[in-house]
This record gives sequence, C-alpha cells and structure tokens, in this order.
Amino acid sequence: MTFEVFFKKFKEKARRQDLDFLKETISKELKAREIRSGEIVDYHYDDSIEGWRQAFDYFADKDMDWIYTDNTIIPLNQNEWLASFWVSIRLDGELLETSNLFFNTFQNQDGKWQLVRTYIEAGVKNPDSAKVCS
Repeated sequence: MTFEVFFKKFKEKARRQDLDFLKETISKELKAREIRSGEIVDYHYDDSIEGWRQAFDYFADKDMDWIYTDNTIIPLNQNEWLASFWVSIRLDGELLETSNLFFNTFQNQDGKWQLVRTYIEAGVKNPDSAKVCS
C-alpha cells in the first residue's frame, strides 16, 4: 500500500475512533513529544494509546467532528514519510478555538505502515482552512 493510500486510511480510522486500528498502527517503539502551553511531555506507545482512548471516551456521546487539515507529506526515504497536519474539532456545530499541529513520521516495516515518531504542538491557532470547513 502506498503511503498516500495508507495516510488517508489512517485519518479516516482515527476520525471514526478506531482504537484497534491505532493499536496496530502505532509502533510499540513510538517516540513522542507534545508541547502544550510551553510544557513538554515525552511519551511512548502505552501513553499514546491511553490518550487516544481517553479522547474517544470523552467525545463518545457528543456531536463532534475531527477536521484534518493537511499541510505536507514528505518522503524521508523509500520506507519513511513525514506527514504534517492539523486536527481541529467541531463540537456541537462550533469550531473550537484551537487545534493540534502534528508532525508524524511513519515507517513501512515488513509491508505495514507504523507511526514511529510524533511531535505535537497542542492548542495552537486554527489553520484558516479549518475555519472554512466549519
């Protein structure tokens, strides 16, 4: 599967809150960092899965849409791609004021794409294109 096809699937599965897919796609060797209000948090696979689970549980009974705004996908080498994108949230028909900006690195390992590194700037200004979608 090409990276572009996989990445489209990745976003759709996350949008549908498919935790099983994320458990399979996020590498057990994940190296991750999130910056929120100047605070740096480094985390790994278990923390990532727990964070997704908590987000999905929180939004489970709410009228919520994930809005992905792609920025760039860059081939780093034959089996590794970097994707940068925003995730904004529309809750009860209203766009929240901020988004999270992701820089995710995926590797093709034995024919399977895996999220191996992620860097997140949390709580940043929404991209203008997210406002258009609202």
